[in-house]
Amino acid sequence: MTEHLSVCFVWHMHQPLYKDRLTGHYLMPWVRLHAIKDYLDMVEILDDFPKVRQTFNLVPSLMEQIEDYAHHNAVDEQLLLTCKAPTTYTEADKLYLLTESFHANYDRQIAVHPPYLRLYEKRAACIEAGHSLEHMIHDFTDQEFADMATWMNLAWFDPLWRDRIKGLKELIAQGSNFTVEQRQSLIEMQRELMRQILPVYKARQEKGQIEVTTTPYYHPILPLLIDSNAAKLSNPLCTLPKKLYFHREDAIHQLEAGLKSYESAMGRKTRGMWPSEMACSPAALELIANTGVQWVVLDEAILSRTTGNYIFRDEHGNLNSAEILCQPYDFYVGNQKVTIFFREVVLSNELSFSYGGRGVIEAATAMYMRLKHVQQRLFNWDREGVIVIALDGENCWETYELDGNPFLRELYRRLSEDSTFNVCTVSDYLERNPPTAKLYNVHSGSWIGSDFHIWIGDPFKNKAWDLLGETRNFLVEYLKKNSVSEDTQKRAWEEIYAAEGSDWFWWFGEPNNSAHDSVFDQQFRLRLQNVYTILGEKYPVELDKSVTELVRAEMPPVVAIS
Repeated sequence: MTEHLSVCFVWHMHQPLYKDRLTGHYLMPWVRLHAIKDYLDMVEILDDFPKVRQTFNLVPSLMEQIEDYAHHNAVDEQLLLTCKAPTTYTEADKLYLLTESFHANYDRQIAVHPPYLRLYEKRAACIEAGHSLEHMIHDFTDQEFADMATWMNLAWFDPLWRDRIKGLKELIAQGSNFTVEQRQSLIEMQRELMRQILPVYKARQEKGQIEVTTTPYYHPILPLLIDSNAAKLSNPLCTLPKKLYFHREDAIHQLEAGLKSYESAMGRKTRGMWPSEMACSPAALELIANTGVQWVVLDEAILSRTTGNYIFRDEHGNLNSAEILCQPYDFYVGNQKVTIFFREVVLSNELSFSYGGRGVIEAATAMYMRLKHVQQRLFNWDREGVIVIALDGENCWETYELDGNPFLRELYRRLSEDSTFNVCTVSDYLERNPPTAKLYNVHSGSWIGSDFHIWIGDPFKNKAWDLLGETRNFLVEYLKKNSVSEDTQKRAWEEIYAAEGSDWFWWFGEPNNSAHDSVFDQQFRLRLQNVYTILGEKYPVELDKSVTELVRAEMPPVVAIS
């Protein structure tokens, strides 16, 4: 009998590759903006809570981009317009700023800054008056456009940095009429923060405060790269693309490239891995096991579908099936094994989607009490259970007061003061508690619906897979027939690997929609266009059309019945 419970937080840090490698230009600013808000503070807060040790998963394509901004002066359109003299703004620049300068949480990032709010409300009033964006160009002064660009940067700084970064608080207090020099200094503040990120993660891992893990390089859905038929294992009625995607070698490359990137950044081999989108299949887990990775984290529904054991909860969502979920499982495949930890979904989702809308004390108390409930359910166990809380570590904090800092401090204080909780890294737990449960099969699926419907099966997603497959086949055949330098081959293949990332398929079709669907569509097709361009060939004209246009053009016409 033990009253101790291990609690493992696993924070997943991920952005797709936004860089056009042919021009060096970044097509979206999200790596830079999340870097000044989410990546560094979440590690540094742990310095004040030495009993709280955690696991952070860094996707290699994210690490590459952080380093590019930090050390190679990477630029994106928002950054360039921030640094530009307002008198030189073109109409296209102003349209961009009107469209892109308010992608921030209204309550936590806009309304709390009166000068930013005034710009937001002026734009809203123009829209309500029926003004088009083109008309609105004349509703704002050149300086107001410059201030829009500036506030998009200021609002994304984590509040923690206002007192730590010299000059940042003064810029926020100034509120408007920012000079070119001030805006350029603002970007340098960001680059300096980004220079610290990977060294801080490495140092804290060496100290033992955190564990850092990784993912296949471009965050692909491994089971679908290995064999797109995997989608039918979890959903036999799934409609697949016209041609099978069957490229086990690409999955191996994504894994090996990811591990190599991690070792270069962290100076050691990773012990664990977050499979992209927690997507798994027996074949994918076998490839992961073959790399020497010791453990992975998957969704609890995968365990339920694998074993046939339903995960029971009470009417308040508290976990009752703790004995099933709160232990690791050794999965045996071929001559290898890999340990699987299954995350607790309710706590992970409440951190992501619920607690930000509640008061700090209320939210921290609610989470603490859920953990105590699990502990009580395991009281008669003869070993130490583990509850894994695994979620996106960057997107949830926008709804929290001060980007989640007060909430995390209150939660970590409670956990630190309760000696019956051991808040540790996943590998720490595994070293103390070798698995006793075994699996010889695993359900194929992801964290959403225990299947792959978010990435395949929709006509628009399937069309993207067909375009990817056709471009890949062109590359293979071209290299068979032509003498191409090793560097050129590598550059062309990197475009294919980047196009295999999960994010593009996430936004195609239903159910996910964003203000940037067309931009993600463009970026996906750009990868494919670049394959041809790198080889000195013209790409097919259909790659100039959006995936949505291509699919709709193939649909039979609607015939009205009179």
